[in-house]
Amino acid sequence: MCIKKPFRCFAYVALCLLVTIFMAACTPAIPQGPQAITDPSTTTPEVFNPLDPSPTLSDSTLPQPCQVTDLNVYVNRDWGYCFAYPMNFTQDKSKTAEGMVAVYGPALDNNADPLRVSLEVTVQVVPEGSTLAPLVDAYLASFENRSSTIMREQAKLGSEPAENLEPVPGLLNSRMVVALHEDVLFILRFHPSDIMIAKPDLNAVMQTVTGSFAFLPRTSQPALHLQKVSWSEFGQNISLSYNSILAPWVDVQTVPAVPVSDQILFAESQPTYAQIRFWGFQGGRLYDLPLLPLENRVAQVRIFHTADFPGFGDDNPQGFVNQSQALKGLLERGVEPERCAQPVTGEPALPFLPWINMKQSFCAQPEIIAFPGGKGIRYLSYYAQGPSPVLDQQVFYTFQGLTEDEQFYVAAFFPVQTSIFPTEPPACPRCGEPNYDPLAEWTTMLSQQLTQLNAQPEDDFVPSLTVLDELIESIRVGK
Repeated sequence: MCIKKPFRCFAYVALCLLVTIFMAACTPAIPQGPQAITDPSTTTPEVFNPLDPSPTLSDSTLPQPCQVTDLNVYVNRDWGYCFAYPMNFTQDKSKTAEGMVAVYGPALDNNADPLRVSLEVTVQVVPEGSTLAPLVDAYLASFENRSSTIMREQAKLGSEPAENLEPVPGLLNSRMVVALHEDVLFILRFHPSDIMIAKPDLNAVMQTVTGSFAFLPRTSQPALHLQKVSWSEFGQNISLSYNSILAPWVDVQTVPAVPVSDQILFAESQPTYAQIRFWGFQGGRLYDLPLLPLENRVAQVRIFHTADFPGFGDDNPQGFVNQSQALKGLLERGVEPERCAQPVTGEPALPFLPWINMKQSFCAQPEIIAFPGGKGIRYLSYYAQGPSPVLDQQVFYTFQGLTEDEQFYVAAFFPVQTSIFPTEPPACPRCGEPNYDPLAEWTTMLSQQLTQLNAQPEDDFVPSLTVLDELIESIRVGK
């Protein structure tokens, strides 16, 4: 005890206190637990030690933005990317899919199904040589009939240029960041973007993710996979599957009938149909399909109910009833390849719906294709108002088919690149000569091109005719 020598006692206590403070300052804080990095390409998650001032594993190849210890980090080596996200967000394992990850934030209200801010990242292979702007153009075109305006601004994601889009319509409006890296399209969707209580979490997760996002060397070549779409119309379930490289976005809708009227072009009238549209088809490249209205010239599949055909051109050879009957007869007889060996100068060589205000200039590569519960004919074609040089972006694949009970008509339209036709109108050195016959020259040139077109292997087209045939073979119309 310090009773007889108080000064020594005070000095002793002070010394003890200084030693205690010094030891406390030199003792590391107790860690709250290592932060796991979710990596779907490995069975064991990588773990960073929060006590390491440079938290990089000896064999880690993560870019610096993803080497953090005070945030969650997601790593996908198969698709080659990583990003950090706030500690109060959680990965939604139920939404893990091919190339997709989702994270969600804390509950923002007390409802049974509370509002939460969430992020979904999807990735998809696009055709080689694709560029970002046409893909974004195609995506925005899918919203052209909506009243809201989507703002578009230049941005950056990792090392790549990106585009920010807002507000993107949906169940809840969202912000989107779209980028392209080594022929893989990255889409980051943050939502909801228009609810005030969600703004702090939305801004926090967007700033953290986009600020840390980095691309990695991929461990494997990204795999293509089948996507499925379905719709209910005419009391039937309509579905098909398609190769993911064809288009990053697909929507389905029912288009109401437009009755025949002397106030519109006959080609603008049609019965009701279910429509499956492929936005950003083949990387958003430019093409021209002979369909009306003009904003509807997108790669697509249409399903008609044949009971609705009467009244749409009954007295016209190109009317709906007559063309469906022509297709029925063709499928019963079979198709002769020589039917598509020369340019078409009269009536269409092969059936075609919907009716359009142009003439069939040629058909090529005809083949009967069966799908569950029906069959039809696929061929390549080009339509024009009159004889004119064919441009490659005007050539398209079409399928015209009937279900076995003849109740439903299937029509499909997909542009194809042939590399046979020019992409710009050719020069005409003889135009203006006294005896020059442009029709004869056009017919000769097209005959030569058709010979090449019919001889070209199916897989030399872009996309491959095989890939398009497989889509057709997957179509189902039934209960």
